[in-house]
Amino acid sequence: MHQGDRDKDTICAVSTPHGVGGISVIRISGPQTLSVVKRVCAFLPEHPESHRVYFGYLKNPQTGEEIDEVLVTYFKTGKSFTGEEVIEISCHGSPHICQSILQQLISLGARPADRGEFTYRAFMNGKLDLVQAESVLSLIESQSSQASKLALRQLKGDVSKKLEQIEDDMTWILAHAEAQIDFSTEGIDVVDYSVVKQRLKKVEETLKELVGTFKVGRLLKDGFRVVLTGLPNVGKSSLLNLFLEDERAIVTDIPGTTRDVIHGDTTFGGVKFTFVDTAGLRDQTTDLVERIGIQKSYEAQNESDVVFFIYDLDKGLSAAELQILESLEPSRTYIIGNKVDRLGVPPKALDVLETLKNSKFFQKIADKTDFSTRRMFFVSALDKKARTSVLQSLVKEFADLQVENTVLISNARHFENLSRALENTQRSQMIVDNGMGSEFLSLELKESLIAIHETLGKRFDDQIMDRVFKEFCIGK
Repeated sequence: MHQGDRDKDTICAVSTPHGVGGISVIRISGPQTLSVVKRVCAFLPEHPESHRVYFGYLKNPQTGEEIDEVLVTYFKTGKSFTGEEVIEISCHGSPHICQSILQQLISLGARPADRGEFTYRAFMNGKLDLVQAESVLSLIESQSSQASKLALRQLKGDVSKKLEQIEDDMTWILAHAEAQIDFSTEGIDVVDYSVVKQRLKKVEETLKELVGTFKVGRLLKDGFRVVLTGLPNVGKSSLLNLFLEDERAIVTDIPGTTRDVIHGDTTFGGVKFTFVDTAGLRDQTTDLVERIGIQKSYEAQNESDVVFFIYDLDKGLSAAELQILESLEPSRTYIIGNKVDRLGVPPKALDVLETLKNSKFFQKIADKTDFSTRRMFFVSALDKKARTSVLQSLVKEFADLQVENTVLISNARHFENLSRALENTQRSQMIVDNGMGSEFLSLELKESLIAIHETLGKRFDDQIMDRVFKEFCIGK
């Protein structure tokens, strides 16, 4: 991705979102930063003070023409985000002005920055490890208060500190295993295997704990993907509009109105939700477009975190609906009876469950009472309070999964690496238990340690760098 002398270039880019705004910020980083910027900002002193803001007019050095009134903030080497000499120019948020300033900087020797190159340089200069670098992107992209809090905790080093503790324990065990190999020919035992077992157990438990947080961490980061499913004309589209608080889907009395998968995002209780409305599930349709929509509905169900199964309370659960329910997993299914406003008295959740007692769905429910109180709702799409009652229950259930101040991982790359490290650690534990020798222990521990180093970025290659930084925008 970034090789050779390009890492020594002075780079520049607009760091604020593109488009018209009150202010835009142009960031410059590299060894020639001050000399380049002084050419267009002659008002800067000979030796500017780090973290101080200077006001003046930015000019074309060839013609002396004023381009904009700007604020210039200087950061000396070692005290900036990238670790290099950095200047940030705050100008008026006109795309034309930003482009004019960039053209001047490039003509004076800077070059346009690549995607994520500022954060890449921060990583290469030891200002961030790779976990923290990835959390910068997560913080930028966060779309809920929970997601931003998680990203900020990772940026502050919560995950990194945990991994460094694991690394220390692994290094200690590996050093003793290697020493045992060196002295084995002399018949000298240098390893107390009871201590090794204790340390390995500690590492295994910590890794298992971290890997086990991925589901919650991913939900905090990306939010819930909720699919609304059921037969045609039960009110899925009306409920989608209610949950999104927006007229996102077309609503008619004609069965099969929704023929494609419709998405929409909202937040509730600090958590992001992506709702997906799908084509009504029915076998008897001659419409090719609707059949394709139904196939997409099944695909959406399989990719979701939660399924809201919707049915019409006025008609009750049909045989076709019972069949649909049997294909769903109760642990991620909510049963929502719609059109309660048409009934005199709302049904009881346990009575509805009773109608399911001969189904496979019912048999898979671990706690029937808990399911009836937390996963069954009788609502009306016309009642705005229904949104609060349903989403509140989902957020509450999600909150129960979290442990206050627990270190969470939310990145798939971290999950893959730490799962690999856990497997190697468990094999190491088995080797010690079976007395198989330090050579085998050493091999497994090295593989485990490599996975930790790849996570932190202490060991990396171009493929890993591309995977991490290709997602960044230019200017970050």
